[in-house]
Amino acid sequence: MLRTIVCWVTFIIYTVFFGMYGVVLALISPPAVVKYAVRPWARMILFTTGVKLDVRGLENIPNEPSIIMFNHQSVFDIFAYMAALPIDWKAVMKKEVGAMPFIGWISRIAGHYFVVRDGSERDTKEVKKIVNGIKKGPSVMIAPEGTRGTEGKLLPFQKGGFVIAMLAGVPVVPMVITGGLDIMPRGSKVLRPGTMKIRVLPPIDVSSLPRGREGREELMLMVRSQMEEVLEREERRPLA
Repeated sequence: MLRTIVCWVTFIIYTVFFGMYGVVLALISPPAVVKYAVRPWARMILFTTGVKLDVRGLENIPNEPSIIMFNHQSVFDIFAYMAALPIDWKAVMKKEVGAMPFIGWISRIAGHYFVVRDGSERDTKEVKKIVNGIKKGPSVMIAPEGTRGTEGKLLPFQKGGFVIAMLAGVPVVPMVITGGLDIMPRGSKVLRPGTMKIRVLPPIDVSSLPRGREGREELMLMVRSQMEEVLEREERRPLA
């Protein structure tokens, strides 16, 4: 318990420091925020917690803008991909995140996307904004489940990310993250050291899919089946 308390206190210090630095950096040069503020912040949190990363498949990330879709089980999933991905990116987040001190401020200034997920006109405008923005870059991070899952199982996918992918016509890269629930179980604040795995899968060319709803649903099935295959395989396979 003492170790956990020390970790959380340290996290607050890291967040305030990199948050203030990140806000200034976002005002000066938004593209530099991920590399010089977000990535070091996430790496310090993982290091302090005692989390190691086992990352494979980074070569599958295209040089062109893409949508990286990841499964979401733990808050540590976010720290893991922030620390591991060697690219600039923007994230699609829930509206509530934008109100959070430091994290929300930086995200808004740096141009990340916020959705309400209520099907309102505001959401429709945000989808158009994401579609137009992603074509220019950088890549966009989306959790298609919409919220954190439990017990390592995928929740039903929300259609929003797949609508964006089909409209933007950019590659979709499935990414599977495991181990976060071992670091911090759902509903608990206790932190444990361990190893998290990130598996980046080959990109899916959406231009080869049918247009409209048929293509969107086919894309959802492809992403889901590939994620489930990796989840099942990684559950059986011990760390090398």
